[in-house]
Amino acid sequence: MSTVITKRDYNEWQDFCKQVQSSSSVTFNESESVKNARIKRALADYNYFVKTYFKIYADADCADFHIDFANQCLKDPDFFGVAEWPREHAKSVHLTIIIPMWLIAHKQLTGMLLMGKNEDDACNLLSDIQAQLVSNELFSNDFGEQYNFGTWTEGDFTTKDGIRFLAFGRDQSPRGAREGEKRPNYGVVDDVDDDDIVHNPKRVDKVVKKILGAMFFALSIKGARFAMGGNRIHFNSILANIVGDTKPGAKKRDGLYHSKVKAIENGKPAWHQRYSLTELMRKIQKAGPVMAKQEFFHETDIEGKIFKNKYWRWAKLPHLAKMDVIIGYFDPSFENSQTSDFKAASVWGQDRFKRYCISRYTRRSELEDVFEWMIKFEKSLPLGVGIIWYMEKQFYTRPVKKALARAKKKHKYPLSVLTDERRKPGKYTRIVRMEPEYSSGNVIYNVEMENDPDMVEGNLQLKGIEPGYNTPDDAPDADEGAWYYLDQFVVSDDDDWGDDALGMGGHERDEDNHY
Repeated sequence: MSTVITKRDYNEWQDFCKQVQSSSSVTFNESESVKNARIKRALADYNYFVKTYFKIYADADCADFHIDFANQCLKDPDFFGVAEWPREHAKSVHLTIIIPMWLIAHKQLTGMLLMGKNEDDACNLLSDIQAQLVSNELFSNDFGEQYNFGTWTEGDFTTKDGIRFLAFGRDQSPRGAREGEKRPNYGVVDDVDDDDIVHNPKRVDKVVKKILGAMFFALSIKGARFAMGGNRIHFNSILANIVGDTKPGAKKRDGLYHSKVKAIENGKPAWHQRYSLTELMRKIQKAGPVMAKQEFFHETDIEGKIFKNKYWRWAKLPHLAKMDVIIGYFDPSFENSQTSDFKAASVWGQDRFKRYCISRYTRRSELEDVFEWMIKFEKSLPLGVGIIWYMEKQFYTRPVKKALARAKKKHKYPLSVLTDERRKPGKYTRIVRMEPEYSSGNVIYNVEMENDPDMVEGNLQLKGIEPGYNTPDDAPDADEGAWYYLDQFVVSDDDDWGDDALGMGGHERDEDNHY
């Protein structure tokens, strides 16, 4: 069920206005040159603009994606953008408050339409920008007094320059948006998806048509900016339909500026100016994988057509020394491939007839980063436990060799990578052949990695494998490579533990079952 939204208490809003006022005081007897220098810098530097005039929000520097979105919006009078940002990454603050104020400072705003989940939600959002226009003394000092009449409680107010702000819910249409000769030129849709509506395609379609119809066409034809913010809580959400890529391989909307940001990308926080990796991982661990994927990574727990959700078994791994063998397989990918733009390394262990996914690397990154990860993983193994790394021969090119050499030199570690010499059948065929092991319950994943972003991405790629798929497949391809070499080490209960049984010069066990 969706959360019930009620209108903000007016007294609470007045208290907020006092906070805005106290955080935006004007220096007494400030010289005109100091003021002009501040204005000049603020108009050119969005991060400075935010930290100077909106200290109540600026507990950290803006993220790069905040700055890029704001600058692109200012630059293009016909901007059409979607900020697909994670939970707690300041979507509403920037799209409904600071960017409109940024446009006012640049004398680019003639009016603003704001759509929320319902009218109360929209009015609450509007209350924050009215608080800034009424009580932000430094902004008024530098860019002129703004507020004239009307109130957020009615979802409608106007500035002294005739800029009208109008709020409405997703099931409403903007009412008489024009203010005199001024037609609004900024429309923003904020966080309109919820758990109820995304499961009702007809309701989603109705709201999408309202956004692109009644709302968008209420904006000025001469030039109007449109922005939508939210995180993708469902593959058929309102936001996903505005972007256009509701299905794997589907095209995005023409002319769209799509700022899609995951909370952790390439092993680093996207908003590193505010959040540490430890803080984000703690939140992810507590929320669990399903909610973390939805709220932080824009991924819903999709059901694979071949590799089904019920096949995933998560458990604590046996001690790695008890594994028959541990194989790591690196798929560097072709840079220009439509479906293969991730660097993927999969580490699998085998204990008799059970296969264990120990760890993954699934990122868009430089080659050297993967080799460094491989070195760190190998060095982290318990004493006496080894790993055999493979990589497809066709990828072992000069750039790959140079990246490996740099990583080995940097870490002073002799990483050894063997080449996969096979003449392989088609990728789809090879990957699908893994399904019987999944459906029979012989595949087990490391429960300690359940919320790891690399593991999440790799498993989503595997679930996306189906006839005619057009989605990334680097992680499943790496899995298949590792499995091929695991198969070389399959032993029966009657086999002896010698070099012949292990093959390829494998490790021998001691009396305590340690390598």
